[in-house]
Amino acid sequence: MAGREGKDEEELIESAQRLNGSYGSERARMLVESLARNRSILEHLGCLDEAGMGRLRTGNAPTITKGPYAGELATGDHIIPRSVSPALDNVLLNLEFMPETLNHRKGAQVGEDQVALARQFHAAGIIDSVELEAIEAAGEQ
Repeated sequence: MAGREGKDEEELIESAQRLNGSYGSERARMLVESLARNRSILEHLGCLDEAGMGRLRTGNAPTITKGPYAGELATGDHIIPRSVSPALDNVLLNLEFMPETLNHRKGAQVGEDQVALARQFHAAGIIDSVELEAIEAAGEQ
């Protein structure tokens, strides 16, 4: 909504972070990147029209209106699967929108990208060493 109104989205997020005291932390920086990435994904999929925004405002998945997945829902995917790292189940930084069929097809796979992200989460204090080791082990399989 901020972008539609000509406001700088990152500035708006950082302003909120200053108010809640999280600004300047590695986690806060990662959150700005995550939110910007998800907004870009939703825009690319055509989910930021009035109908899509209405669904997002109420916590529902928007319908994709552009590209080969038009008509499908854009669902939230756990980048690092919750079956591998239950600690990341409700961490916003670990969620990314994708078409529903791709989300189901992906399953609980852990590859190099997920391991790299886990290392960033560990460095930022989001997960502990035990969680990191479990994710790295899953990536080796």
